[in-house]
Amino acid sequence: MKEIKIIKKENSAYPKKLFNIENPPKQLYVLGDETLLNKMSLAIIGSRDCTEYGYRQALKFAKEIAQKNVCIVSGMAIGIDSAAHNGAKSEIGKTIAVLGGGFNYIFPEENEDLFYEILEEGGCIVSEYAPNVKADSKYFPIRNRIVSGLSNGVLVVEARHRSGTSITAKYAKQQGKSIFCIPSNLGETTGVGTGRLIQEGASLVLTPDDILIKLGLQLDATKETILENIKVEVDEQYRTVYELLGKMPMNINEIAKKSKKNVIEINTTLTMLELEGLVKQVGMNEFVKI
Repeated sequence: MKEIKIIKKENSAYPKKLFNIENPPKQLYVLGDETLLNKMSLAIIGSRDCTEYGYRQALKFAKEIAQKNVCIVSGMAIGIDSAAHNGAKSEIGKTIAVLGGGFNYIFPEENEDLFYEILEEGGCIVSEYAPNVKADSKYFPIRNRIVSGLSNGVLVVEARHRSGTSITAKYAKQQGKSIFCIPSNLGETTGVGTGRLIQEGASLVLTPDDILIKLGLQLDATKETILENIKVEVDEQYRTVYELLGKMPMNINEIAKKSKKNVIEINTTLTMLELEGLVKQVGMNEFVKI
């Protein structure tokens, strides 16, 4: 197993989004790439006893959204959670699994391989519980505040009327996060929860682009075509950084590495480009072209 890192609230690596939730964890135990914790992200959650349709949709949405460099967050349960991690783990956005117990007791046992695959693929696994704390059903509802808290929005793929998924959606609503739902079969018990959430104001989505647009990461086709035909004039001293950026979010450290400039210079350049309306910040230290 990789080295376990302990990130306390006073640590600069502590996820900034967690400061905005009720009862943020005092510290996090982290395996893998901790930089993902401050990345633009989407939680994908849903029923453990999902339908084949639900599993396929979660896999598809996770994969395509992670291809846009958005990290996928879930709880590593069987069902929709597993589909979300499997869809995203090999893509550029990667995935974060939030556990309801310590690392020494992987739960459920069926997902032990998935646990190690997430780490091997460059993802991240996090828990507020020490490694020797056994997973317990009473911890799962509590950890769901972290699943939604780490995310910029939450996609619900199948949910029963009263379930852990509904609890996570409730946390997301309290945290002011956007909630998205894929339409489900009303004849299935796992379709009731999503139907209720849509009634209560969640956004019904039919494609991954519906979510990306809401998160500000995808232009509509007409606007995109128009912009492609416009030659953008960029000051010579800012051009290198501007041309590195695209529609997928890029972190300041990655920009500095590729441009061979220092972070202070990159910050200055990005500020000027933002003022000129050419780029925008979409995540913690992540930028895209407008």
